[in-house]
Amino acid sequence: MKCFSVRPLATAMILVAFCVLTVSAAGADQQVKQAKPAKESPAQPEKATAEKKPVNAAMVNGKAISYAAYETEFNLYRRRSQAQGMPISPEAQGQAGLNVINDMISRELIYQESQKKGIKVPAEFVNEELSSIKAQFSDPSQFQAALAEMKLTEDNLKEQIVQRQAIRTLIDQEIVPKIEITDQQAKEFYDKNPKLFQRPEEVHAQHILLKVEKDADEKTRAEARKKLMDIKKKLDAGGDFAELAKANSQCPSAPQGGDLGFFSRGKMVPAFEKAAFELKPNQVSDIVETNFGYHLIKVLEHREAKTLTLEEVQPKIISSLKRRQIQADAEKYAEDLRKQAKVEVFVK
Repeated sequence: MKCFSVRPLATAMILVAFCVLTVSAAGADQQVKQAKPAKESPAQPEKATAEKKPVNAAMVNGKAISYAAYETEFNLYRRRSQAQGMPISPEAQGQAGLNVINDMISRELIYQESQKKGIKVPAEFVNEELSSIKAQFSDPSQFQAALAEMKLTEDNLKEQIVQRQAIRTLIDQEIVPKIEITDQQAKEFYDKNPKLFQRPEEVHAQHILLKVEKDADEKTRAEARKKLMDIKKKLDAGGDFAELAKANSQCPSAPQGGDLGFFSRGKMVPAFEKAAFELKPNQVSDIVETNFGYHLIKVLEHREAKTLTLEEVQPKIISSLKRRQIQADAEKYAEDLRKQAKVEVFVK
């Protein structure tokens, strides 16, 4: 049930989006793959440190990529994969490390090219980005703890913000203007991928949760049910569901008025799903018990399964195809730069 899903390493993962940079100006979430890989796979950063580590992981036109920076980025990459449910197996560690160092080399090459072309990133922009990152933490100490955990300093983070924005600006100037996705290309993609445009039956619901532990005694359960019944009486008398959810719900969705958005079958625990899909729009359920506790559910909208039309999805298709093309062209751009560059890789 998505309301209760745990985001592993939540504070660290907020920074991953800024620290594990990509060369996509449109924000594509795939990392650049180098066309010219290093001759030897880099070391696995998590191995025992009995073997002396090199000072630098690579040199790019005389600019060092430190082993410490590589190690930090590899671990961020590993954590992100773990958080996405795709842990890196021991057998894949070497290739994963190779992808990371090659990605760092690609970014450094494109960043160097941005500097040759005179691209500057205003200090005001960097400070705004840094403030935005800090705002994701409840207090400054949490932000500093997350940096320390990832062996980063605030200056490191600023440098990465500068690099990311310079790369984006260069790609906006050199690559994006040359890309045009036509309506015909969008139609061809739509016709070739019909399953992508099947929208399942969905409901848009809010809920109020009173948590009850699985081993709670009957007195505790009775108190929770009584409190929820009192809330239900207020709703039946015309009370505002969102306001009552904000005041009483123990789900992370409470600040949003208990809003869970749209979800299809199979996304929630069975008892919750059954109740939600049986409700009519604007109808509130009786008390629903799940392993999380007791709920009141209100359905805002019920959408039947359907095939989305080309007209409905064409803008998103064009945007997606453009992002893909930007990514592909950025990879080619990095490949061409590497052919002319002096690149040395030291990790083994």
